[in-house]
Amino acid sequence: MPDDNGGRERREPAGEAVAIRVEPDSAAALQAAAERLSATARSAAAMTGGASIAISGGNTPRGMHRLLARPPYVAEIPWDRVHLFWTDERLVSEEHPDSNFGAARADFLQFLPRPPGGLHPVPISSDGEASARAYEKELRKHFHERHLDEPIFDLILLGMGADGHTASLFPGSPVLNEQRRWAAAVKGGEPDVERVTLTYPVLICARRILFLVTGKSKAAAVRHVLTGKEPVLPAQRAQPRSGRATWVIDREAAALLPPAFFFEFEK
Repeated sequence: MPDDNGGRERREPAGEAVAIRVEPDSAAALQAAAERLSATARSAAAMTGGASIAISGGNTPRGMHRLLARPPYVAEIPWDRVHLFWTDERLVSEEHPDSNFGAARADFLQFLPRPPGGLHPVPISSDGEASARAYEKELRKHFHERHLDEPIFDLILLGMGADGHTASLFPGSPVLNEQRRWAAAVKGGEPDVERVTLTYPVLICARRILFLVTGKSKAAAVRHVLTGKEPVLPAQRAQPRSGRATWVIDREAAALLPPAFFFEFEK
């Protein structure tokens, strides 16, 4: 059954914590993700006075970020009540083309009518462990001010690599076993550089995780993760403990999923 935007969403049993939304193409997927981020920011700001959101780098999330600087999102999101964090960061200068914060600044932050209520980029230094500790300190301060002992983000936006990694949680990394720290130093990915990433203890506390994945190069990983195949890939473990995970994918990324995952289009 198509929704108003032409996408298809998997019907889930009551209480199911995962929703899968398939859009006709990448442009529609980016639009659907921007709509979800906007709705979450507005709802959280109305209910609690503010929204805590973590965004990702990478080509696909950047496409969605650019939409945030355009109508209707640029005007409808209560930016002055939004606190933005980053799921991971390469330890390069903000001016470097590989900087996730620098990309966000170029894609949408500089175009906003008013600055966000808080910008919380990963502190950059030559010492990954020091940067991770400083970022965790910033996270704990933010949530402590909201009288929360856990890092309960209203929304965490994640992408996924063809190898099943998400944020900078790479297959085989020792950081996958971290159970206490909220941020950790890691090396890997493309480019293969030092990074800081949020850890599973943060991801599982989110009220909502939004995966945005497009392109045929991700189809095998999407099938592996969403059908629960072994070995378990990093993206499979990014499931909120009490919240909900929503996957927004385009038809190319969904190409290898079993037909039973979707509604049929209405005749």
